[in-house]
Amino acid sequence: MADRTEFLEAIRHRTRRGQYKPTKSPDSVWTPGVERPGREEIADPQARFIEELEALGGHGEQVESLQEARKYVLDLAREWEAKLLVRWDGEYLDELGADEPLRESGVEVALWREAPHLRETAGRADIGLSTAAWAIAETGSLVLEHGPKQGRSVTLLPPTYVAVLPADRVLRTLPDAVQKYVGNALPANVCFHTGPSRSGDIEMSLVVGMHGPGDVHVILVG
Repeated sequence: MADRTEFLEAIRHRTRRGQYKPTKSPDSVWTPGVERPGREEIADPQARFIEELEALGGHGEQVESLQEARKYVLDLAREWEAKLLVRWDGEYLDELGADEPLRESGVEVALWREAPHLRETAGRADIGLSTAAWAIAETGSLVLEHGPKQGRSVTLLPPTYVAVLPADRVLRTLPDAVQKYVGNALPANVCFHTGPSRSGDIEMSLVVGMHGPGDVHVILVG
């Protein structure tokens, strides 16, 4: 019964308050309601977010304007020789103004609202493009709110995913992000996305891009 004992002890270890730390993030990220003395102060949330995202295998960039963000998206589409980009239908991405330059470069652009077969279109797309409600500096995570014009498939099915959001949407900590929803009406769906998709099988072989995009880019504007 040694194997059973070890198995149960492993479960106890992972559920014991303050003991299980899957990343180098502070304990308070993984133990709700517990503040640790000497918690690191994040002086530059944008720089820390990019650092954490790139440690996860993603790509981060801070630019001054939407024009620079648009150039990043266009360059990425050319680099990957993209044929189809699907994006959320929203005001901020309208202001990005990437649709026409992409089409002029030979890239079909489908808006989530306009796509006749939404999931099938997202499944064929080379790039998914969205914005994000928030970003979290200490974990390199995005907080995505989904709805009628903001389909989850855009952020999950294409092999390359790009998020463009204002730099002032970067919060310092996970509790800061959770606090945004305390006492407020919740969106239909809220997801926390942290870096490229990865999955480990029973032999502990890590596969990137198994259950979501393997290539993730986040552009902070401003």
